[in-house]
Amino acid sequence: MLLAKVGDGVHRVTLALPWALDHVHCYAIEDPEGWTLVDCGLGTPETEAGWREALDRLGNPKVRRVVITHFHADHIGASASLVALTGAEEVVQGRDDLASAERSFGRRGSELESEAYLRACGMPDDLIASWLGSSFLTETHLVEPTRLVAEDDHVEIAGVDYRVLVLRGHADGHIVLHDERGGRLFGGDVLLQRITPNVGAWEDSRPDPLGDFLTALARLEQLAPRIIYPGHRDLIENAAERAAETLAHHDARLDRTVEVLRTGAQTPYEVSMGLWPKHLGMHERRFALAEALAHLIRLGTVGRAVELEPGRWRAA
Repeated sequence: MLLAKVGDGVHRVTLALPWALDHVHCYAIEDPEGWTLVDCGLGTPETEAGWREALDRLGNPKVRRVVITHFHADHIGASASLVALTGAEEVVQGRDDLASAERSFGRRGSELESEAYLRACGMPDDLIASWLGSSFLTETHLVEPTRLVAEDDHVEIAGVDYRVLVLRGHADGHIVLHDERGGRLFGGDVLLQRITPNVGAWEDSRPDPLGDFLTALARLEQLAPRIIYPGHRDLIENAAERAAETLAHHDARLDRTVEVLRTGAQTPYEVSMGLWPKHLGMHERRFALAEALAHLIRLGTVGRAVELEPGRWRAA
């Protein structure tokens, strides 16, 4: 666990992850009425120990509220244990995000993706069994939210009014908190420095996740917050510029996806191997497959690719 003051009464709590992306940032916001914690970390004993240490070093303040930006395991996994640890009386989550969480964590391990989903993505039969047998989920116990929020709701923290925005793409119901006067934004994984958030099409995703994400980036570019407190990597103090860079990245990735189709790749699995040919661990390869499918769907939506039959594509 790493603890850092990041200004304006905000403390960053960095917790370990067992993946190539080896950390997640959560935030503790000072408030004389009771602090607010944003995001929770992975559902592991190490995470709970990290929170105990962080809160102890912060003076064991009264915690009034926990906010969950989105349902991914590294952000929601420790939610039940964190609320039990702190006694937080309010748990804020996006209304749509709760539905995603209930769908995802009603399943476990090999049920994360079904055999039908993987076969429809073109995965070879000899890989499907080993793929389904390699769970990357840790134990996740969902906390029951006490307040469900949607676009344009408001959350007051330390006397500051934060507007709730729903910025979809990385997760269907991803919420952020925007201090419109002060230019601060608690952003979860909507925008990151040096890397781009994964945008994947999973079995229960919205119809065009990448289209949703590009819309979210355009909103961030227009809003141009002064600072974003992200879920990974460095603080973002060039939000409009970084949003524009990420939009350009996906424009280039869409062009590259068309090139891969023109080499003869047809299935999302083949396209993922063309886009990310180097060796990836199973966790990262899962996300590569889902992201390849998201790019194919976006190409189909804008008329640059055609789905010949379910799971087989060609360049338009």
